[in-house]
Amino acid sequence: MKTRFEPIVGKERHAFIDFLRGFALLGILVVNLPLMNAPFAWEFSEFTIWTDTINTWASRFIKFFFTSKFYVLFSLLFGMGFYYFINKADQEQRTIIKLFRKRQLWLLLFGICHIIFLWYGDILLIYALVGFVIVWFRKKTNKTLLIWAGVFISLPILIIFLIAMFLSWLMTVPEAATEIGKAFDQAFYQIENFSAKALNVYATGSFSDIIRIRLTEYNYIFSSMFFFIPNILGIFLIGFVIARKKLLYNTVENHKILNKALLFFTPLALIGNFMLVYYGEKSSMVYIDMNDVLYFLASSIGGISMAAVYIIVLFKIHNSHFTKKIILAVTRTGRMALTNYLTQSIIATTLFFSYGFALYGQINIWQGMLITLGIYLVQVVWSYYWLKHFKFGPMEWLWRSLTYAKIQALKKL
Repeated sequence: MKTRFEPIVGKERHAFIDFLRGFALLGILVVNLPLMNAPFAWEFSEFTIWTDTINTWASRFIKFFFTSKFYVLFSLLFGMGFYYFINKADQEQRTIIKLFRKRQLWLLLFGICHIIFLWYGDILLIYALVGFVIVWFRKKTNKTLLIWAGVFISLPILIIFLIAMFLSWLMTVPEAATEIGKAFDQAFYQIENFSAKALNVYATGSFSDIIRIRLTEYNYIFSSMFFFIPNILGIFLIGFVIARKKLLYNTVENHKILNKALLFFTPLALIGNFMLVYYGEKSSMVYIDMNDVLYFLASSIGGISMAAVYIIVLFKIHNSHFTKKIILAVTRTGRMALTNYLTQSIIATTLFFSYGFALYGQINIWQGMLITLGIYLVQVVWSYYWLKHFKFGPMEWLWRSLTYAKIQALKKL
């Protein structure tokens, strides 16, 4: 007998997962908005234009509480979502895996369009590619999955450490040191010149000019994906284990486990993120050394630990019943995560780019934080009322319709 698969709607959804997605959307926008307002290199201290005290502390605040935390949170949620998706299948799971790959293919297309027409910092393309790989691990034991997760998360740190050590050794050779120094200086000036060009094009150029400069910018950051993808794959696997073990179900045993986890991860989060802020101001996009290694290490430790703290605290808030209306509103925002993620890019690029309000490079970091809060509150209200009348967000409806090759019913009866 052929198994029929349908998208999960309404009460079948795991409410806490949607609540986490809704919260993660705020964190993602806090990190992304400054990057949408300046060339990619201006995130790093040697290229930044925001050097005054208030912007420096605003940047540190974002790094400590948001940077490297919310892509981790979204990645964990993706791994959990994969577990729930494939468990709609029959025992052999053949049909559902084919359907999942089709789903990822459409996500890949959305990511490509996002990069071309909106913003180079897209995460959907990476999630789509890594999603094809996670299928190979679905039958592994939890212990094996966690071992692989540790390997994948450690791999970028090991690679950057080996590169830094190799360059350090080369710098002891006079002839090599001279050539390496010239290469680094040339790279520095190329990035500096590109940043000046990007600032002008995004603020004053035509739509086609902006597409060209965005693709050039994406080409600059493409090599970083070789460090980023293994990390995301490892976090996907952890999310899969969390869902398989049902650790986020409201049981007495889970509360005990999560209390112990909170005691473990909180000091790691504090230490890791102090290091992240400190070495984030010392690391360079050009001169690779031990500062970059320690920044990568702090990013992994601080990012994963703080994401764990957020999940546990939000789990307790979600089950407290004191803030039901707020929880429901944020949960509905998370049910429209794809729509809201893309809408954030549409709003921000319209605000900053020449075809909109042309404010590129003119909004301070602290001002951007206020704008972020405003955009998010609008999305919370819009999502709340949209889902009172419709089953899915617009992009979720499109994605599901394409995945199941059938137009899904959108309006609630």
